[in-house]
Amino acid sequence: MQTSKLLRDLLKRHSGERIDLRDVIDGMGERAFSGILFVCALPEALPLPIAGISAIISIPLMIVSAQLVLGFRKPWLPSWVANRSFKRQDVEKVVSKILTILEKYESIIRPRWKFVTTPPARRILGLILVILGFIIALPIHFGNMLPAIIVVVISLGLIEEDGIVIILGAISACLIFAVIAFALSFASRFILELGNTNP
Repeated sequence: MQTSKLLRDLLKRHSGERIDLRDVIDGMGERAFSGILFVCALPEALPLPIAGISAIISIPLMIVSAQLVLGFRKPWLPSWVANRSFKRQDVEKVVSKILTILEKYESIIRPRWKFVTTPPARRILGLILVILGFIIALPIHFGNMLPAIIVVVISLGLIEEDGIVIILGAISACLIFAVIAFALSFASRFILELGNTNP
């Protein structure tokens, strides 16, 4: 089933004013791992004006990513996270924004290079996703948008079992890590040199 149809079915099954994160997880079925990552990162990737969304999505994102590293077969979230609910209006806003994008690219995203979705590869992806989740959680204005987009790309690749899309996302993540590492190294060196120049 394509991701766009999965999202439409999710809205049809839940007609209440609020939708629990647990309902989203159950609706994803066997794609729950990648589905959680996809749904959690999407509002930050667009971005949508939902107050406090970074803090909300980063917690389940990092928890689920860590479970990929540990080799869990099914995702687990503590009840205080799984029972967190979103306004249906906000969920519909997210879905309506992404459907037009998804339907354009789902025709070219297809199962290929499935060795990238094997358990050992998923552990490596999990580590990458944990770091991206941590970056998203940082209070940086618009600084977490690019990491969220990469999480969406990787999770979409996992949902559709498209190894090429996953690899492109992983490479993009490594480039972000390299830039951040360089910036931190430069900043620390600058601070040390500044301290040495003071009497």
